[in-house]
Amino acid sequence: MSQQVSRDTRKTFPQGLLWFVGLWLLGVTGTALLVLPFHLLVAAAMHH
Repeated sequence: MSQQVSRDTRKTFPQGLLWFVGLWLLGVTGTALLVLPFHLLVAAAMHH
């Protein structure tokens, strides 16, 4: 029984890490896309 649990834990840990990294990248990308228009507006306002 304990071997089965450790084998499942070993299998799900990298999968959980992959989910964490994937969601983190999605969050970073989403934030960058959300902020980009404001950044461009500020940059345009600074030029004028």
